[in-house]
Amino acid sequence: MKTLIQDLHLYELVLLFLGVALFFILIFALIYYILKHQEIKKLLYFFPVPIIMIAYPSIQEINISKDKLALTKYQQEVENNPNDTIARQQLEGLSEKLEKRASTPEDILKISKAQLVLGNSQKAIYYANKATEVEKERAAQKPNKQTVAATTAYANELKSLAKIQEQYKAGVDTSIINAKIKNMNIDPRLFKKREFIKLNQSYINRKTSN
Repeated sequence: MKTLIQDLHLYELVLLFLGVALFFILIFALIYYILKHQEIKKLLYFFPVPIIMIAYPSIQEINISKDKLALTKYQQEVENNPNDTIARQQLEGLSEKLEKRASTPEDILKISKAQLVLGNSQKAIYYANKATEVEKERAAQKPNKQTVAATTAYANELKSLAKIQEQYKAGVDTSIINAKIKNMNIDPRLFKKREFIKLNQSYINRKTSN
């Protein structure tokens, strides 16, 4: 249920809870009709309505879960081969689709990482900042200094990599940039992103020149 609340839009949650409520009302009505020996045929016609209301958000949640897995998959493929245009297109589409639903710091950071891999430095910084803001808002309701610190540190590292990526685009001396990357004390989850920025340089330069 917690996952549903995080991933589904408000109207989908309303639809889900109303569907559950209507289903139980119909169950009680069915029991009442049976006990009173009344005709239940007309009542049965209403049952598809709550079933559809419950099924739609559930299907959406399954699709969201699949998209999150696919996002990770294509992100890794682009990291391994920056020139894989098909993987890039898939990653761009999934990132755009999921960013509309990303509401937790964890999911927003995933979008930030995807944008970094795609070479969209400014977007990566935007979502890293957004993740920090959402984490602080969550902490205001349920204080957890450790979680806030971890999210902030991770977001800052993403922003640092994005800024280095911007320097590559601007044509800053690569020896200086490579030294910065080498000396970064970075989260293990971002280690490959650090190396990827160097691999991605040729693609970024080509994209900028076009």
